[in-house]
Amino acid sequence: MAYRFLLEVPERLAEDAGMVVDQSGDAQVVVERPYHGLGVDAPYVDLTTASHTLRVIELLGEWYHGLPEPRPNVGIVLHGGERYSLGEMSPKRIVALIRRDQPWVERTIPHVGDHEPKVSPSGFSTGAGAPAVEVIDVQESTGGVGLVEAIAISGEEAPARGLQAQAINYVLVQVNDLRKAERFYQDFFAMQLLGRLRRGADNTLAPLPADYSWDRARQTGELADVTFFASGPLTLAVQNVGMGVLLGKGAVELVSVGVDARTFTRLKGEVLMYPLTILRSGVASFVFRDPLGVNWEIAVTGSVPLIPV
Repeated sequence: MAYRFLLEVPERLAEDAGMVVDQSGDAQVVVERPYHGLGVDAPYVDLTTASHTLRVIELLGEWYHGLPEPRPNVGIVLHGGERYSLGEMSPKRIVALIRRDQPWVERTIPHVGDHEPKVSPSGFSTGAGAPAVEVIDVQESTGGVGLVEAIAISGEEAPARGLQAQAINYVLVQVNDLRKAERFYQDFFAMQLLGRLRRGADNTLAPLPADYSWDRARQTGELADVTFFASGPLTLAVQNVGMGVLLGKGAVELVSVGVDARTFTRLKGEVLMYPLTILRSGVASFVFRDPLGVNWEIAVTGSVPLIPV
């Protein structure tokens, strides 16, 4: 599924705008028709554009600002009917508005209520130097973009470039025998067992009770899939992949990093514009694969919900 929007351009620039869309590599003009926003006599056309990553918005912004003065108005019309001018708004802001306007594209199925979360510290960043997180009620925000913008208001502005990590949330490793791994990490490393998670039929992870027993779980079939350990500042997630899986990709499967909300918003936009493959995305965290095949989770500090407290 792709994002869709109307590109309103003067008739004389329609062909040039269409060429810019084609140059993006992952967008195309699917319908061209007379423009009705200002009446049938207006010398404009509507280009219905479909795009998978919205990189085309950045290219359109560069093209527009390269036009000679005085520049005509070139607009973007969203699915909800809102109009925005390329001359009055930055490409990154327009990308954020389009993604908020069409959340089903990223999530495939809309998650009712995702726009009304309360962000609170989960207590998973342990040890000295763990950052303090201010609890902010964002009931009036709309969508994931509104959430992270609301959080960013109270924080310090991050530098324009760079990861600016505030915490390593956890390191995920894969094993063939989770019960054996639990014994080893507790006996050999004297790690503290924080808790266990089980993957449901819909692929979501849910916490298991504190009195979990492997023997009882084998009888009921409700075996743990992930166990979390802690040792000082390190939180280790151990994932069971089963005895029949050959672990040929290496031991480390994912690196999860906590950042402030402003850095989170910027990095997510840059990942989408690059474009890189996003494997999972939520209101305050997302996972992407870098060009080297390493999976990174970027999360607003205090928002990762999976680590048991």
